Amino acid sequence: MKNALMSTDEFQGLRRRITLIVGVMGVLLLLLVSRLWYLQVLNGEYYEGLAQGNRIRVIPQEAPRGIIYDREGVILAFNRPAFNVQLVPEDTPDVTESLANLSLLSGIPQGELQDSLKKNRTSLKFKPVVLLNDIGRKTADLLDSYLEDLPGISVTVEPKRLYPTAFLSSHVLGYVGVINEDQLKALPIAKLYSGRIVGQSGVERMLDELLVGNDGGRQVEVDNVGRELQVLSQPVKPIPGHDVYLTVDLRLQRYIRTLMAGKNGVVIVMKPRTGEILSMNSFPDYDPNLFVGGIQDRHWSKLVAGGKQPLINKATQGTYPPGSTFKMVVALAGLDTGVITKDTTFDCPGYFRLNREISYCWKRSGHGEVNVVEALSQSCNVFFYKLGLELGVERIGKYANMLGFGLTTGVELESEKSGLIPSKDWKERVFKEKWYVGETIPVAIGQGFVTTTPLQLANYTNVIANRGLWVRPTLVKNVVSPEGQKLIPDDGPRQTRLLDIPEEYFDIVREGMVEAVYGSGTAFRARSKTFTVAGKTGTSQVIGRGLKPLNKDDLDPKHLPHSLFVAFAPAENPQVSVMVLVEHGEAGSKVAAPLGRQILEFYRKNIDQFHAEAPDITTISNRKRYFQRRLRDAFQPIERSN
Repeated sequence: MKNALMSTDEFQGLRRRITLIVGVMGVLLLLLVSRLWYLQVLNGEYYEGLAQGNRIRVIPQEAPRGIIYDREGVILAFNRPAFNVQLVPEDTPDVTESLANLSLLSGIPQGELQDSLKKNRTSLKFKPVVLLNDIGRKTADLLDSYLEDLPGISVTVEPKRLYPTAFLSSHVLGYVGVINEDQLKALPIAKLYSGRIVGQSGVERMLDELLVGNDGGRQVEVDNVGRELQVLSQPVKPIPGHDVYLTVDLRLQRYIRTLMAGKNGVVIVMKPRTGEILSMNSFPDYDPNLFVGGIQDRHWSKLVAGGKQPLINKATQGTYPPGSTFKMVVALAGLDTGVITKDTTFDCPGYFRLNREISYCWKRSGHGEVNVVEALSQSCNVFFYKLGLELGVERIGKYANMLGFGLTTGVELESEKSGLIPSKDWKERVFKEKWYVGETIPVAIGQGFVTTTPLQLANYTNVIANRGLWVRPTLVKNVVSPEGQKLIPDDGPRQTRLLDIPEEYFDIVREGMVEAVYGSGTAFRARSKTFTVAGKTGTSQVIGRGLKPLNKDDLDPKHLPHSLFVAFAPAENPQVSVMVLVEHGEAGSKVAAPLGRQILEFYRKNIDQFHAEAPDITTISNRKRYFQRRLRDAFQPIERSN
């Protein structure tokens, strides 16, 4: 049989198919060569690194958090070494066996270890999983000795916050805790490891960015069970956080805590001219060490039991009616507006009648004819009822705002409250009602709608001591970088403002405050024999019963009035001020004033031996000469800056 030859068309078709096949194969070969070139040439180092990932680890090193000191350099917060146990899944051939051996050595049930692994494990096998936190040095040393029997398990060291003074400065320092997701997103990469523990309250929170350092780390080679064999590159040293020096004095904090044992309330001691807070105590207090690493349920239950709210810093977050300590505001308003002069008198029969409403003075028999100095000294309610009505709530509010009430002070603490100074607009906005004239009466003696924070009261006392100079309160004396550089110059400017009230009016108010202590006033229990105290007591009603005198026998103890006292010393050249508030302590003259005197005397004896002449107050004539000589003519002007 004769073979048929392909036609020309068939041959051309076959040729085209062969060409197409060769072309496709060529393209595939080209793609293969290109991919190999991409993997081996362009990204060779990258994939070589991945190939060695089973034996090379980058070990981050957490930077220590900055240390916090008191004004004398006493440590209030620092870092101690904490030993943790971690497991790297990729380096653990038999997880069950490793956990079983760890359980035998540590005494921790294997079930708890497995639960910890399950809870903290991620999809990244090379990422360490923390099994145990803060196991103690002895246990850490024991595990280090048996690492060969614990494949994939290692012991690491990290700094952990410690508050050696515990309760003494809890509300000032605050505490640290584990970072939450929102806080984690805000962290810069350089602080991603060091910033896992962040400040949650107090100075720890407000200065967190300065206290957190920058991460360090090292690249190491490990064997098949995760043990470090060698360091492959020069380690990057972590940079510690900034150190912070506070204005508080631990000696004062400790003494005040002893004085306030069994009491709830607030005590603040300050330097009037600089705004430095020497002591800030809020009671009840708490131990910030409980929160380091996460607070246990039993401790949390104890803290929240009883409704006493120990985590609240009452100095800045508690609001109270200021009571009679508010009367200096009304006195200054009356003097500055010309409604009264120093010689203006009002008669106090023991009560004041407005239409059908009767408002009482604390002294039912009355004070008789009194001027503003005598009214401040004897805390005459009727004098201030009458003065308050002539001023009106708007003018009272204006001067209260000038003196810092109704506004936050700007201290370096979170969630500071502003209190409340009422006005006509405020009442219409909140209650949809107009302001009634009778509502001005309780406002004039610091009751009714008026609320303030203890820090506002302390700073307002400073303004009177400074004769009109307002200085922003501060808890931070200085911040020092890891290189030793101070961020706050010792003579740096402070935020101040000068009130547009003549100094002579402040002198009149100061005279009334001294007479309250050394005359026939309500603050006589605050007298010191070694220096002159200018002070004012207050009794702040907790529940509303009009303005009739309260019978404590009819009240539940939690409804008893708060006891207040504000003062500065020495009166002729103020160096220190104090604010004492004892919750449900009743009369300010009986409880708060004696505490204030003790604190001032402790300060002069143990903190600052300020020079002061003891006043001769044995007779009324001597007292009057003393006031004329000291409180009017001998006040030295202080430097002011706007």
